[in-house]
Amino acid sequence: MSRALKFLMFLYFVVFLTTGTFMVLIVNADENSAPWIGLLARNHGIVFVWHLACWMTMGMFANYYWDLFNLGKGLDSVQVERIVLPLLVSPIVFYPTYNLWLSSSSQSYILFEVIAFQSGFFWQALFTKAKPLEPGVNIPWSVNNGGRTAQAKANGNPPPVA
Repeated sequence: MSRALKFLMFLYFVVFLTTGTFMVLIVNADENSAPWIGLLARNHGIVFVWHLACWMTMGMFANYYWDLFNLGKGLDSVQVERIVLPLLVSPIVFYPTYNLWLSSSSQSYILFEVIAFQSGFFWQALFTKAKPLEPGVNIPWSVNNGGRTAQAKANGNPPPVA
């Protein structure tokens, strides 16, 4: 493993452990807590979003390592280029989890941590299913569907009214 990858992993674990510790302090805070803990409790959303992002990133790394180990390779086969792609699409993957947390009234933080990890682990499912449409595909519910009008005129029928 390169030094840059080791440094990034160290930095990730520092952020993950710090935000996790802050979340424990926030959940257990009361009116007699230290002022800085009260400040964290008032801004718990910022801390929790960073913590959710760490869980999602951990899911992406777990998926990469899962695939790597299933191929019979070890940690010495890690390629930084293969880790960059999940990190580039992470905002797209994270957005639904973030919106789910914002719209929920649940106080269960572990539920959203598991959802964030799962979203990270299955990030490829979204992108492997998405592909461009074939050129000859007729989409009947589209607004500008010239295929139906041309076909109706060829059959001698009046074009459908929208």
